Amino acid sequence: MEILLFIFVLIIFIGMLVGGHVVKNIKKIHKAAQQAADKREQQFRDEVGRQRQQYSQRAQPKNNQQQTARRTETATGETIIDHHHKKRGNRKIFDDEEGEYTDFVEVKD
Repeated sequence: MEILLFIFVLIIFIGMLVGGHVVKNIKKIHKAAQQAADKREQQFRDEVGRQRQQYSQRAQPKNNQQQTARRTETATGETIIDHHHKKRGNRKIFDDEEGEYTDFVEVKD
């Protein structure tokens, strides 16, 4: 009977040791995952901040550039207001590396 009690206590002790290591490793993994998520979130915030700064600077006209506003009214009564700088008014939209326009021909089988 004493041997069974000793084996039972030994099994409980070993189980507690193993369980402690498992819990410790799970906490390490959770902490590492949380730190990685925090890092990704910070990188996202930094990128969004750079984009906001970049586009807010583009939206503000510089003092030496003149802006023109064209108002056009469509057939449905909608008003389109177009703000372009005089220097940038007739520039190309696509770069030469972005490809060419091609005629679309629908082939019916």
